[in-house]
Amino acid sequence: MTTTDQAAFFVSTKGNDSWSGRLAAPNAAGTDGPFASLEKARDAMRASDVDTTYVRGGTYRLDKTLTLDSHDDGHSFLAYGNETPVLSGGDRVTGFTYEGNGLYSAKLASANGLDVSIGGVRQHAAQTGDFDPAEAATSGWHVLKANSTGASKTSFNFSNGDIPSGLKPHDGLVVQTFDTERLRDDISHVKSIDQYHHTVTLDDAASYALRTGGTYRVMNDASLIRDAGEFGWRAGDGKLVVKPEHAASFQSDGVVVARLGTLIKSSNASNISIEGLTFSDTRYDGAALSMQGGHGNSVGGNHFVNVGTAVSLDGTDNSRIAGNHMEQLGDTGVSMIHAADGNRIYANTIEHIGQITKGGAGIGAVGSSNSMVSNNDITDAPRYGVSFKEWDDGQLNRNNTVQFNKIHHVGQETADGGGIEMLGRSAKDMGSVIRGNEVIDTGGLATDGTGNWLTDHKGWGISLDDLTSGVIVRDNFVKGFAWAGIYVHGGDNNLLENNFGIASRPEDAFIRLEWVPKAGDEARPHDNMVIHNLAAGDMPIEQYWKLLSPGRLTMDGNVAANGRAFGPNDAVFNPGFRDSAHADYSLKDKAPVLAHGIHDLSWSSMGTDGYHADSSMVQFWDHAAY
Repeated sequence: MTTTDQAAFFVSTKGNDSWSGRLAAPNAAGTDGPFASLEKARDAMRASDVDTTYVRGGTYRLDKTLTLDSHDDGHSFLAYGNETPVLSGGDRVTGFTYEGNGLYSAKLASANGLDVSIGGVRQHAAQTGDFDPAEAATSGWHVLKANSTGASKTSFNFSNGDIPSGLKPHDGLVVQTFDTERLRDDISHVKSIDQYHHTVTLDDAASYALRTGGTYRVMNDASLIRDAGEFGWRAGDGKLVVKPEHAASFQSDGVVVARLGTLIKSSNASNISIEGLTFSDTRYDGAALSMQGGHGNSVGGNHFVNVGTAVSLDGTDNSRIAGNHMEQLGDTGVSMIHAADGNRIYANTIEHIGQITKGGAGIGAVGSSNSMVSNNDITDAPRYGVSFKEWDDGQLNRNNTVQFNKIHHVGQETADGGGIEMLGRSAKDMGSVIRGNEVIDTGGLATDGTGNWLTDHKGWGISLDDLTSGVIVRDNFVKGFAWAGIYVHGGDNNLLENNFGIASRPEDAFIRLEWVPKAGDEARPHDNMVIHNLAAGDMPIEQYWKLLSPGRLTMDGNVAANGRAFGPNDAVFNPGFRDSAHADYSLKDKAPVLAHGIHDLSWSSMGTDGYHADSSMVQFWDHAAY
């Protein structure tokens, strides 16, 4: 194996920043060898013609973010050979004292947050409600009540006994709140707890007014610890208290408290490559790898674990995020905002998303265009698998492609989410395509005005929400949805063609179109086409399609697995004329067009297992090993 290369620098846990960085390992005399820090390697590349740093295996505990800028254009940080370099943003905690009842404590310099791991496994912040990991979505939540003056974003009332009388606000105590529709949760420090008036006041306003029937939980106080796997902060003596599942080995396994929000941050850096690294132990409210501006960057073959958001692209364009494994995420896998255009996100495995906050996605974008999301495996997300949003004309999404992804078990802790969402409130044609995706088990969860759980509630398979228009939805497979497999909410000029859906309940339509009354006449859908789709299930064929004020609609060649078809041939659908609109046809009279889609589509092409590189999706993370 080569040990020196004049065209590269090296970083090692056995290195020294006073050395040349030209050797992969220390020399026999101990006088030269690799650098010890990424910062030193960055500075050395800036001062030379060398554009590559190889990072040796081992754990690098960072106490500050590595920052890159335009001085680092064209530079690479690559894993050395098959070794595993780990960048950690956490403090390893030692010196625990046994307190009895399975509890151990250790002094910290400052309060821990919600990101604590033992042996690389996320632990659960102790909370006021009795949390059951087997019922993680619905257990441990209390029902909140609106204040006497009405719903508020800064305070709410609670029932007597829900919050222990001895619980006082401190620097680690937070409250997580949900409105009834569970569209978004918020986490805020507790400003005050008034036991006499049963009122909690928040430090920061919630996103939605907190109405009666919403839910909340107060977290991260040591007095609330019940079960093994929980932790909490004890402000009185400044100690982290844990109740480990494996008491004999937990200290040697490693207790880590996340401190940094971001491990590597680039600002207007272009053509940089970050490959083969492990990012770990960052706060749920940060992005482990944050890129702002710049273009042509490559992030490939990395492992993100126990971080908040794995990769954030803020105005960064024409970059590739590929072949990464992202897991145990506090928030989101990949986030794109502020015209992060022309990016390719493909062949990633993204799983166990939103373990702290619940509104994120495997891959989420706001105001991003000309991007491709392809061949990703996305599983276990509380709200979305893939989401592209435009809230107004200043955040337009245009010409995006979401294709050949496997998206399973998402939307499990929120409502109005699901597998793939596009939201287009500008009502302008997006020119986007959703094709060849497998979307299974999209949940849906909310509460009613008394706090009762509403399961299988608005868990769409594919959702074109709030006036989304001009989207092609073709060759997708949807199953295990709630309310609808494919949903059009007020948009125009959408094409739903050659999709296959399995509906298991009478109340769940395969395809649903409706208008958005609160948005007025503009929100009446027009000129949508629903053609040559195949539904399976036990219901009469008309129950697979729910059409609520669908406006002008072409609906033809749609077939049920029992051989019955739906929609007059070559006619514009008129929902007011039920005799012809709901006529049934036999397959021999009404065969769907499957030649280019479901009939020939290889479902094995979905996700990373079926990924094959081509000229547009280069497997750039494969490099010759040293």
